Order: sequence, then structure tokens, then C-alpha cells
Amino acid sequence: MANAPVCTISFDDNFHGVFFAGQKFTGTVDIVLPKTKKVKGVLLKITGLACVLWTETYGTGTTVQFHGREDFLTHTMDFVRSETDDPIVMAPGRQVYKFALQLPNTLPTSFEGDYGYIRYTARVIFERPWKFNLSYKIAFTVVNQLNLNTVAPPLNVPVAQEHIKRFFCGPCRSEPLAINVMLPMTGYVPGQFILVKVDISNGSNKCIVEVKLKLRRQVQYRSKTPYEQVKSVYSTLAKYQCSGVDVKGSAGYERRFLVPPEPPTRNDTIIRIEYYVEVTTKVLGMVYSPQVRIPITIGTVPLLNLNQTQQRASIVEAHITTAASLPRKIFHNSVQSLMIPHTFEKSAGRRDVNIQDDDESSSMGTVPFSPRYPMFHFDTDNKPAVHAKSATTHSPKPIPSPPQ
Repeated sequence: MANAPVCTISFDDNFHGVFFAGQKFTGTVDIVLPKTKKVKGVLLKITGLACVLWTETYGTGTTVQFHGREDFLTHTMDFVRSETDDPIVMAPGRQVYKFALQLPNTLPTSFEGDYGYIRYTARVIFERPWKFNLSYKIAFTVVNQLNLNTVAPPLNVPVAQEHIKRFFCGPCRSEPLAINVMLPMTGYVPGQFILVKVDISNGSNKCIVEVKLKLRRQVQYRSKTPYEQVKSVYSTLAKYQCSGVDVKGSAGYERRFLVPPEPPTRNDTIIRIEYYVEVTTKVLGMVYSPQVRIPITIGTVPLLNLNQTQQRASIVEAHITTAASLPRKIFHNSVQSLMIPHTFEKSAGRRDVNIQDDDESSSMGTVPFSPRYPMFHFDTDNKPAVHAKSATTHSPKPIPSPPQ
């Protein structure tokens, strides 16, 4: 496609293409035509949707494909449009178009998973007479803010959970194995620490060979056809492996998990995302491993009015980053309600995905994509770090079409 148009889509003052639900979405489409081109129209199509897809094979040999889709955003803007049946002749050269759109407040946060995605794209389409359309597409990130202070029941209270296990029964019944797990609060934003305290009293005659502490994510994909079905995928975001506990012994553990850049907790789409802290004890000679799980909520607006213990628990001095130590160019100041210094980062371990859909027309190219989420930076008091009033934003770098 040596004579195909060269297309660039860029966003105004938004280097990483990250927008918050309810924010104004603006940018530029830059088109270079190497030769004269006849078109019915040139348009920009903005879409946002959730899609899930997987297959399951049953004992009878039957394979069922499960699918679901929800549309959140569809907006089309004509740059060039023929008002008659005759095509428009576009001369060679460069043409630049601006676009603007107010994003709805209800848009869910972008996510790319194993069996589905919540994805937002901007696509330039050349409608050609008597030929397949040409398109060029990029993806951008939408983040729906979750204020942890508005969640009920309140998240700023300590929580403790206990699991008691007795091995065998009757006259052979052992003294209990008691596992106590404590968190100072259950609401966090990326960049904070989760302090996990574990106390184990092993009155049994079974040796605990190891104790694992994990920060985990559960993603539920929910199909709509041929019928409702749920597929769950579990991921470990961080973990610690600790020493065991002897027979009739006891032990205590204290570990901190740094909350990584992840999408906020959400349960109202066909892709539902939840987080929890998990403590597992491996018992010698037993398949069963006693376990404690405590759900947590990840948001984008941190808890306020924390006591001193909670403040210290979620900040570790070795990891403190003040705004003064960060390059000014990394801050994003287009949302006045989000005043906490932050960077936009990809989830750890996630690879860029190909956003080219099978049912699309001929493509001039796409750009591999991975959503980015806010990673916050606090001072030593677990308060927003104060940065200069005029935190400068990057000028957007255009994303060129792949070589033809």
C-alpha cells in the first residue's frame, strides 16, 4: 500500500493518551496524501466497548463459544463528506483536522485481559467508492475515578480475619491451627503500601512448612450468549514467601505490598475486577492449605482523615517520592480535581496488545497498545506531595502510521 495515506492521531497536551471519564477529549488528525484520492468521505470514529470471548469443551466433545459485548461510546465526526453520489477528489499534500468530544462520566476504566477487554479507540476511515474502506486506528486509556471516601461501608477502619483449623476428628482431633490476618484499612490507591500483619498459633501436631502472603487480582468475564456464564482469572500482583511454623509453635509476620498501577475496583460491567490480600499456610503432608482472604478496594482518590498508625503503615521512607524529585514533564494537569502528583504507568507484566479487529476493513495500520493507570506519589505524612503550580505537560508526540 505504497500510495496509501499517511495518518497520525495525536491528543492535545496528553502525551500518553490517558483521559478521565467526564474529561474533554481533544486532538488532531494529520493526513498526508501521496497522490490524488477519490473518497465519499473521511471521518473520525471514537468508540468504547467491552468485549469478552472464550470457548469451553465438554466431555461430550461439544465446544461452546461464549461471548459478550457492551457499548459505552460511539461518536462520529466527518472531516470530508460528499453531499452527492459523486466522490470528492482530494489533492495530494497535507491536511490537518481538529476534533473535540466531552467524554461521558460513566465510562468504565480501560482494561486488557486474557479473555476480553474494555477498550477505547480513535479511528480515521477513508470511505472509497467501489473499493474497500481504509482505516487507521489507535487506542487510548480512560480512567473512571473511584473516590475511596465515598464507598460504603467505610474503608478507613482496621480489619482482622481469623481462620481456625483442626486436623482429624474424634479422639484424634488436634489442637487448633489459628491464623489471624490484620490490615489497617481496606482502601488504597496505586503508590500506597498495604501493611499485612499475620499471627499464627500452631497448636496442632502438623508442621507448617511455609507461609505465603499475596496481593491478588480477580477478573470475572461474563458472557451474554449463548447464555450467561462466568470465567474467572486470578493473578498474583505481589507476593512474599515466609518461613514455616513448628508443631506447637507460633510465629508473626509483617510485610508491605506496594499497590501497583492497576485499574480501580469495578463490578458493573461484563468485566469485573476485584482485589484481595491472601495468606496461605502449607501444611506438611496435607493437600489442603488453610487460607485467609481479605478483600481490598483500589481507587484513584485516597482515603482522608487517617490516623497516624494508618498513615505510617501505608508509607515506607525508602520508597517515598516527592514531586520535587520527579521530572516536571511527567505530571498531567488537565484534570483539576486530581491534584495529587502522579505518573501514568502500565500494569507490570502486561504486554502491548494488537488492537486490529478481524471484522474491520483494510487497515493502513494500528499501534500496539497497553492501558496506563495513575501511580500516585506522597510525602512522608502520606499526604499529596506539593508540586509547582505550573506543572508542565508534554507536547503530544504524533504516533505515525507503520511503514507501508
